[in-house]
Amino acid sequence: MKTIHQTSMKCLFPTMNQLLFALFMSMIGVTHAQTLLSSNEFFNPDFEARRPGSGTLLLTLDINTTLYSPGSSSQGDMTWNHRAGGLVQIGADVLGLATADVQLAAYTRTQNDTLVFGRELVTTTGGLLGVLGSTVTDLTDQVVGASAINSWSSTAIASNQNLTEGILYSASFTVQAGSGIDVDALSYANFTLLNGAVPVQSTGAVETLDLLSLLQLGSDPVSINFEFIAPAGFNELTFQFDAATIADVNLLGSISGNQTVLEFSNFSLAPVPEPGSLVLFSTGMLLILRRRRPCQI
Repeated sequence: MKTIHQTSMKCLFPTMNQLLFALFMSMIGVTHAQTLLSSNEFFNPDFEARRPGSGTLLLTLDINTTLYSPGSSSQGDMTWNHRAGGLVQIGADVLGLATADVQLAAYTRTQNDTLVFGRELVTTTGGLLGVLGSTVTDLTDQVVGASAINSWSSTAIASNQNLTEGILYSASFTVQAGSGIDVDALSYANFTLLNGAVPVQSTGAVETLDLLSLLQLGSDPVSINFEFIAPAGFNELTFQFDAATIADVNLLGSISGNQTVLEFSNFSLAPVPEPGSLVLFSTGMLLILRRRRPCQI
């Protein structure tokens, strides 16, 4: 049996300098692929904006389309501000024996690592329900058939991000319409990235991304990839999501309870790996192999 001498063992393994060089080369690609924000960090905290209905019984149809905001809410490095516009409400008092109240309201909500633009139909009854007859059905038909624009707006501010000036980054997410939703009933659906109050252009020179046109192509869900080059002093990012319906909101489709209009998920903010990083790493490894001396065993 041949003995492997200590001097021959050196040719079997790279030197420490070679290993450090290879590690440096590989870290270039790893660093540029690091995710700065993911869905479980981004879509927090869970809360919603939904205009509350009138505390008194409204016997005539009432429509309020102004945006309502309960204020901002924060968790970690994220601060969200939800706004939702669109509340239709009507009630009835039947002979003083029973009451019914029906509301159809737009809401904006972060929940379970998603952002949801939706509507909910809520019916409240009291007293002797047997005397209501078809009252609830009649009220529901009036509410659902009302001409009222629904609108949704959510702003997410991510602080302490410390993006590197001149590096290419990607903000990616998926968006999809809810089950049975006719996206043609939407007048717009947009996404905007801002540095303070200034919109950031994508590498395609786009400031506001038209999500509705992508949804109307029929691909569901739609994958969004907004790539941009970080300017100087870019430590805080603002992500703006907006949508609204046309006046005939009933064209969104039938509703019997809670209805998702648009859902945003699978969010990620990360630097885009440089195409040359893998080539650089491979070249470095080849140089190491070429420098190795043949083994003399």
